[in-house]
Parts: sequence; structure tokens; C-alpha cells
Amino acid sequence: MERKKYYLGIDLGTSSVKGILRSADGETLKARCTYKENTPEEWCNSMRSLISELYDKVSGNIAAVCFSSQVGTYIVDRKEVISWKSSAGREELDYIKSLIPQDEFVKEISMPHPDLISYPLPRLVYIQKRFSAECEVLMPKDLLINELTGEKVTDYFSMRGIADLERERYADDLIKKLGIEIKLPELRSPESIAGYVTKEASQKYFLKAGTPVYLGCNDFFAGLLGMGVYSVGDAFDLSGTSEHIGYISEDINLGGFVSGKYFTGNCTYGGTKSSGVSCSFAIKNFGIKDIDIDSMLSSDPPIFLPYLCGERAPIFDENARGVYFGINEHTDSKALAYSVLEGVVFSLYDIASSMNLPVFKRLICGGGSAKDALMNTLRATLFDCEVVSVCENDTSALGACMLGMVGEGVYENISDAVSSCVKYSVPIRPEGKYRDILKKRFEIYKDLYEDLKNTFVKFGEIRY
Repeated sequence: MERKKYYLGIDLGTSSVKGILRSADGETLKARCTYKENTPEEWCNSMRSLISELYDKVSGNIAAVCFSSQVGTYIVDRKEVISWKSSAGREELDYIKSLIPQDEFVKEISMPHPDLISYPLPRLVYIQKRFSAECEVLMPKDLLINELTGEKVTDYFSMRGIADLERERYADDLIKKLGIEIKLPELRSPESIAGYVTKEASQKYFLKAGTPVYLGCNDFFAGLLGMGVYSVGDAFDLSGTSEHIGYISEDINLGGFVSGKYFTGNCTYGGTKSSGVSCSFAIKNFGIKDIDIDSMLSSDPPIFLPYLCGERAPIFDENARGVYFGINEHTDSKALAYSVLEGVVFSLYDIASSMNLPVFKRLICGGGSAKDALMNTLRATLFDCEVVSVCENDTSALGACMLGMVGEGVYENISDAVSSCVKYSVPIRPEGKYRDILKKRFEIYKDLYEDLKNTFVKFGEIRY
């Protein structure tokens, strides 16, 4: 009898490597290994530990591997790591956007270029100024793939901003115009084979030599797949260190948000910067258990601006900081905690309102805050729609696993993989009795930022 085959999805995140091992009949095994530093050595060691743990559980019967990872992090000549959190590229982004109009970006990279310094063009111009013009650059998952296969390849979604997404190749005219001579990995589709595990890698990483390794894609798109976000019209909220809210649209949105080609249609979204940090702040300082929305709203809780590390969409203000407004003598720790969670949901509603997110019947939620019943009630009520959470929280690893299974022919296409692999919780529906008061509190939330915008600048200039 043929042994059961398992397919491994690996997601290299900002602090850990996560893996999901799945068989065609739905059996699922998971593992997670943390790392201390953003270095190639730490990433490879964590991948080795992860594969070792899962290998033992299935007696080594891993039929294929596929990856997702953080993007915006660049490894120069397998040594120097420029993190997605780095401030490198600000001057370069301003220069590039002054040189190249948005309509040319839409033509060359199939999307407007967002005001993000972590996108490839500003970072590569920055790297070329400071390193050899012919240095070699990989992203984290590409480095892991290179470690296993010896191949230097990447997918076009991870290279959004320098890849022509319509024609699935690099935007050569932009590269030439900016004088970029850096060695870039070969570009392929996410479902493509990157290579096969080498004999040398098999001895180190517990995989059989010749095991196929699939490219996968950036952690965001892999995470959306792992949430079942695939068809035009799907709306999503993916939380983590940052949080992204948006939808799959037929057309590109030219309104200043990130919008470009997805597996189907175009993925249009805005991202926060401090939502995950804000939730952690509430958990650490107050705890978030047993908070009842009814009693909270009837006790006049403060309003919170969740900008602890600055904010991206829709205000794009690095000077913004967290603010409590409306504390009174009766405010307790539960009210302070509630205000943070409400403020995070307000930040998402603010993004959605600014991008004119269309009316939708269901919001698919994934990531850390997707399991929080209070936040889901707030989401459902503000957006006036049904909210569902994915049962599998490691959505990027699942998305990578699904792409590998499609590549191996376990599923005929991505749509079939989504139908088979993604499960949801019981839907949470809107609580209409809270909508009016939440909308009024949201308007104050909006006014607070405008009132404090200049004060944030002054506050940031104070140095001891």
C-alpha cells in the first residue's frame, strides 16, 4: 500500500518560522520555531529545527515543500540584512516618484507605486549606492529556497514594485531608467517549481534529495489564500504586527492605496502600522478578558488613537502616537482595554471609509485578533456585515502549503484548494443597537487626529 504523502508549507515571519504539514485527506500537523536575530544563519537553523520536528511525525514522508515569507527585507550577498523595519530608502522613494509618474508605474508594474520605502525600487537604489553595483539580492524565502535547492529564483508577487505583474517579468525599462545593476533572482509564478532538494541539503535539512520545492509568495498574499480570500468581491481583514483591510476588485484602485494584480482580479487594501502593538499593549497592561461591550459603552469609556508606532493608512504619519481621550474618575482598567480594541477597529473602519470599500455581505478575518469576539462584534456592527474567522490561524503557512499542493496536482487549481482546506468559525452578525453610538465615537476619533496632527510633530521634536 502506498504511504500517505504530506505537503509542507513554511512561513518565515518576523520572529519565527511556522510550518503546516497537510495530506490530501486533510490530516494536518503544525510546528513553530522562534529565532532571535534577523540573520540568514538564524533563519536556516530555525527551518532545520522545524523540518526535523515535522519529519519525525510523518516518518520523513514529505512529498513537497512551498514557502511564504516577510517581504521588504533584503539580503545582500547572503550577509547584510536590511529589514522591512529599516528607514532606508526614504530619499530614494522621493527621488523615484519625482522622476516617474504614476501612469508610467501602472504601465510598467501593473499598479501605482505606494508610498512605502520597503518596496523593491527604493531599497535597491539605496543598496546599489552603498554596496557594489553588481551585488546579489535575495528576499528571505528566496534565501531558504536557495539553501535547499541551490537555485536563485523568486515569485513576481514578492517582487511587486519591480515586476511587471501583467507580463510576469521584471519591469526592465524602470530598472534601466534607474540604473539598477544589482543581480536579481529569476522571476517565476508562485505555483512554479523553484528546484529540487540537493543531496547536500538533504543531509542537513531532513528532506529526501530530489524533493520538489515550490516558490510560493509573499506572506500577505499567502495569508489571504489561507483565509480563503480568492474571488473578486471577497473582503478581508488580516491582522498581525500590522493589519491589512481590503477587498479583491476587478479594477486597480488609483486612490492612493496599495492596489495591484492578485491571483484573481486586483488586491486593493490599506495597512495599519500599530494595530498588533496596540493589542499587545492592552493585553500587557490591562488584560482583555471578560470585557462586555454593553457595559463598556454605557460607562462612557475613553477613545483611543492606536498610533503607538506611528500610522500608515489612511493618515501616513510617522509622528502620530497613542492617545487616550475622555478619561474620567470612574475609568478603570477594563475601560482602558476596551478603548484600545475599539480604537484598532476604528482605524480599520477609517481605512475602509477612505478607500470607499464597497458594500459587502461578509468580512473574512484572519490573524491574531480574528479570534477576539469583542473585536469581531465591533467589526460586524461598524461594517454592517457578517464576520467570519478562519479556523486555522497560521494562514500564510497554510497558503504556502496549498500552493505546493496545487503545484503537485493534489488540487486541480487554487479554487479547489481553497474549498477543501479553508474552514470558518460560526459567523458573528451586526448588533444594530450599538451602531449609532459607535459611529458618533468614530467621528470624535477622526477629529482627534486632525486636532493633534501638528502637536504630534512638536512632541516628536522634544529631545533630552
